[in-house]
Amino acid sequence: MNNFFIHLVQASICLAVLYSLYYVFFRKLTFHKINRTLLLLLLPISLCLPFLNQIEIQIANQALIIPDFDDILLIKNPTQEVSLEPSEPSEKDWNPIRLLSFVYSIGMFVCLLKLLLSITQLYKLKKKSETFIKDGVCFIAADIQSIFSCFRWIFIPKDKINEIHPSILEHEKVHIKLGHTIDLIIIEIYLVVFWFNPFSYLFRKSIKSIHEYQADQYVINSQFKKSNYLELLAKNLGAKQNIQLHSYFNHSLIKKRIDMITKTNSNQKNLIRYILLIPVLAILFMAFVKPTSNNHILEQVLTEEIIIETPPSVFPIQNGSKDDITAAYGKNFNHPVRKKKEFHGGIDIRAKIGTPIIATANGTITLAESQGDWGNLIVISHADGYETWYAHLENFNIKKDQQVQKGQVIGFSGNTGLSTGPHLHYEVKHNGKRLNPMDYFE
Repeated sequence: MNNFFIHLVQASICLAVLYSLYYVFFRKLTFHKINRTLLLLLLPISLCLPFLNQIEIQIANQALIIPDFDDILLIKNPTQEVSLEPSEPSEKDWNPIRLLSFVYSIGMFVCLLKLLLSITQLYKLKKKSETFIKDGVCFIAADIQSIFSCFRWIFIPKDKINEIHPSILEHEKVHIKLGHTIDLIIIEIYLVVFWFNPFSYLFRKSIKSIHEYQADQYVINSQFKKSNYLELLAKNLGAKQNIQLHSYFNHSLIKKRIDMITKTNSNQKNLIRYILLIPVLAILFMAFVKPTSNNHILEQVLTEEIIIETPPSVFPIQNGSKDDITAAYGKNFNHPVRKKKEFHGGIDIRAKIGTPIIATANGTITLAESQGDWGNLIVISHADGYETWYAHLENFNIKKDQQVQKGQVIGFSGNTGLSTGPHLHYEVKHNGKRLNPMDYFE
């Protein structure tokens, strides 16, 4: 869930940057077809850019073999039998991500409900209205105040069927011909997911403006005089509409439409402005893509030359102590689930869910994922053949192949995998052989 919200925020930032570029440099140009295409492309681009952080050239490494889990379960005292009853979660262990998820879900539900109600309202209006075909266009005489178009339909006030000016009809036919309703549906669906991003609403407003500019341009380029059309727009300057899913002739954009119609067509030389998209996209690309493995290796070599590496030595739980150890290394315990004696290859340390877990030495993350009975497992490779293993974590604070420093928080304690209570199972290995972690604590 954390990654989902991170992606939402990153995609929102991308849209904000790209839309701001459009607003400053392109919105006043009369290249309406190009601007519409550009705006529609901003949505998939902003959604895809954050996925670039998953792209990385991998260099083949020796496979890390995860053995079967042979740890004992959590025990409260090293000399007592294990308790199979899970501990009750504390209020302090409550994750704030749950509140964020709840608020986001409520907002998403409300936006989706509004969209569905709008669609339902439109179809109910169509169903109870009279439909007729004229000049190959489907007209719907409905109980409305002003004309509008949606999908392949033109809705006309039933008491003004013979009073609609031909240029207004032509305007609505252009909306149908260019498929403007599809654009609006796509944007409304986008808003359901990104309802929290204010730039999404500015984006919708710009798309609607472009739709009107395009329709006006088509009408003026046909047999209708610009002066007569401008006079018609001026008469409707104060009219408004509230429904989101259709294109309409009478609304608050009319003043901007008049300004755009009277504006001199942009010089073709202004097309060079669109080149500005290239460096902006390049910057966003570099902001998300991971460095290649060659740089990673070079950084590792330089680090190894400067830093004197030491074996894992610090206690793996932040602010923890040896008094928190509940199961020692090396003893044969009666496994409460498998019902047999098993060797304990590490130590168990009690810790509430969410307690920071730290790297016990400098190294590289070679594994950070769920591994069956191990639960969420982190494996760190250190210098001179050492490895440290951290099992049963709640979640991670690092990624695979990441360089970590001694004392850095790498994750948070949990109760995942074969575990009956919140704790950390910690192991130290040297050249694949398990060692007693107690011998390495400072």
